[in-house]
Amino acid sequence: MNSLQNAGLGSLSVSDYETLDLEMAELESLRIRTELMLALREYIQQRRWTPEEAARAFRQSYPRMQNLMNGEISRFSAEDLIHLLTKAGLTIQMSVRTPSVVSVSNL
Repeated sequence: MNSLQNAGLGSLSVSDYETLDLEMAELESLRIRTELMLALREYIQQRRWTPEEAARAFRQSYPRMQNLMNGEISRFSAEDLIHLLTKAGLTIQMSVRTPSVVSVSNL
């Protein structure tokens, strides 16, 4: 029995693997957006800005800043958050690593 079968993945179809790949990409996007949003919220909180003050500083609407401060991540793309972070004068560092485990799509 190989490691895929041990993990319960031995009987998956090609479409199952494609779905799994898509879900993994969505999870990674969510993780990245979460990190960006938390950094921006921390920046705003350190300045003790209200949502109104943050809206003025970033030239955004008040409801948009409320969404950000309430953690409504589905309302923000990574690009939106990067734009706001750079408006704040913050720099973003990124790293891409090779996975330490064998990916299902590589088998």
